[in-house]
Amino acid sequence: MSGISAQTVWLEEPGMLVLREEALDAPGSNEILCETIVSAISPGTELAAWRGLPPLRPSVAYPRLQGYCNVARVIQTGAEVTAVRPGDRVLSFASHRSHHILADSDILYRLPDDAEADHIAVTYLFHLGYNAVLRSGVRAGSRVAVIGLGVLGLGAVAMTAIAGGRAAAVSNHYNARDLALEYGAGGCFGREQEDALIRALGGPADVVILTTNGWDDFDLALRIAGQNGVIACLGFPGRGQPPGNFNPLESQYFYMKQLRIEAVGWSPEQDDSRGFNRFNERANTSYLAGLIESGRLDAEPILSGRYPGSEIAQAYADLDARKNNAVTYLLDWNR
Repeated sequence: MSGISAQTVWLEEPGMLVLREEALDAPGSNEILCETIVSAISPGTELAAWRGLPPLRPSVAYPRLQGYCNVARVIQTGAEVTAVRPGDRVLSFASHRSHHILADSDILYRLPDDAEADHIAVTYLFHLGYNAVLRSGVRAGSRVAVIGLGVLGLGAVAMTAIAGGRAAAVSNHYNARDLALEYGAGGCFGREQEDALIRALGGPADVVILTTNGWDDFDLALRIAGQNGVIACLGFPGRGQPPGNFNPLESQYFYMKQLRIEAVGWSPEQDDSRGFNRFNERANTSYLAGLIESGRLDAEPILSGRYPGSEIAQAYADLDARKNNAVTYLLDWNR
């Protein structure tokens, strides 16, 4: 099969999304040709680029592809591909696009026949909260404060509850607080309710999962973290902001509490030959997809609506404006 034209989403510069046509050849021997069913917007990553915030890596500039939460149907396989066959559905890090060619080694998860593609599309958004829980050592009984209740914060609350931790959340958005309670938070508080949050946790936090960029929230994390606590950063403190008016490593917090401050957004891509990377993207994705399929982890509350793939610019604008308290949107492609 050849001659397929893919519609792809590119961010030419901040605020300027374009759809390009890209001709696809037949897949190679270890590749698969897919048609996207649905992709999910990762609001933090994608809107940051759309707004023009400083890139996380200097090498990443414009124009750039957008998106990495893609569920697609296999329409053709290379001669040496055995893991999937035409008609199967797969989750991958493919960008927002109508069709793509994927190496078979880049398949994150093959969906069972009865799995809901919409729900599996957001698996990696929950993975980021799961990785924060794993990396920060949350266990049954841990006191966990989650600052910020966008999609990452809600995922962190959900994964803390599943791990047996005691979660309290910080947000000034009341709809997000309601969702956090659905996901297992024991209490939700405004940023000015620091003492009430600590009382709800039963003491200073063992772990603070920070999902926002503001210096004020980093300062709050320092104050509510307990002795030998962990501040697990899923956000990027100070990104796109002038320097804060405080010392982020002030000795009364960082030194006296013996805090560990760690970036927790990445995990190993896959296991190694001796099993030292047991909790890797593929294993974690399979575990979380199983939780979603069983109903133990409900993806529905974070799905605020859907748009045709061609209307992604409107979807971004509505997310940026927090229209109807949106958390994230799905994009329809070939359904």
